[in-house]
Amino acid sequence: MIKFRYYIDNQKEQDWLNKLSREGWALKKFFLGFYKFEKCEPGEYEYQIDLMPENVEQQDYYDFMEEAGVEVVCRWYYWVYLRRKTSSNNEFKLYSDKESLKGHYESIIKFLKPFMYLELIASLLQLPPIFISNSKFNIFSFIFLFILFFIVFKSVRRFENRIKRIEEDVKS
Repeated sequence: MIKFRYYIDNQKEQDWLNKLSREGWALKKFFLGFYKFEKCEPGEYEYQIDLMPENVEQQDYYDFMEEAGVEVVCRWYYWVYLRRKTSSNNEFKLYSDKESLKGHYESIIKFLKPFMYLELIASLLQLPPIFISNSKFNIFSFIFLFILFFIVFKSVRRFENRIKRIEEDVKS
């Protein structure tokens, strides 16, 4: 089965993958929003999506995950799709303490912000041609690029709010 979805929030994507696993579908591959699934036992796997840590060799990361009983299903750019067999004794969490989860969210923000600014600059560069020639192509480009900027901006804000909640929990 192949499905198309667009996610920026890895938590929502993980929730969706885990839901499909409970329905008997295991992720096999991912590329540009296309997910390929194969049948499995319902609830056989639990999924996590990680942003490949900086300054870590890919093979070292994969070896570490394998030693922890985690399978690397696939990788797309810096995103790594992980799964392990469902266990009744504990939930599959890569970041179990608040500080490591905060660091993970900070890494995601650091990863997304250049794209956010690039989309904003690209959209603003479409404005002069719109006023000069009233080109429909430039109008469409501006709207499309600004929407992309807004989507990434919203995602960055969501992760910043998660960090703020973690900091508030640590203080109390």
